[in-house]
Amino acid sequence: MATPALGDTLGAEISKLKEFIVLLKREQDFLKAGDTASLLPLIDTKTLLSNTLAGYAAARETALKQLGLPAGRSGMEDWLNHHGQTPHQQAWQTLLTLASDARELNLLNGKLIGLHMSHNQQAFNALMGATDRAMTYGPDGQQHTGGGGRILGKA
Repeated sequence: MATPALGDTLGAEISKLKEFIVLLKREQDFLKAGDTASLLPLIDTKTLLSNTLAGYAAARETALKQLGLPAGRSGMEDWLNHHGQTPHQQAWQTLLTLASDARELNLLNGKLIGLHMSHNQQAFNALMGATDRAMTYGPDGQQHTGGGGRILGKA
């Protein structure tokens, strides 16, 4: 019974992986445009799709184990070789290609997020530097240049 399910779920997994790739591309478009506010609604969908994909992978591993096959790619390829089912072999290759595409998109999005974080940190540092040089008034009512005020977050 686990054997047909192993092949049958490939189509569903491919479909979810395609959805995930579309979502990653949308995320990338928002990141490139600097539209971070539009990223927030994607988080729940991305998490749901990630969990669904992880569930498919876990189910595949369980099915391979029940069949006495090794885990991972080698077990799946053993199963495909024993069954000689071309549609399943094609689906598996499609799945591997899509997974690679998703991985690359996700890595690139991570780099874009890191770039945005770096820019935000630089802007913050510039603001903090300007604050240090700003004219302030001390307890004696006299103007002072930087260094005499409290550090943000300290009492």
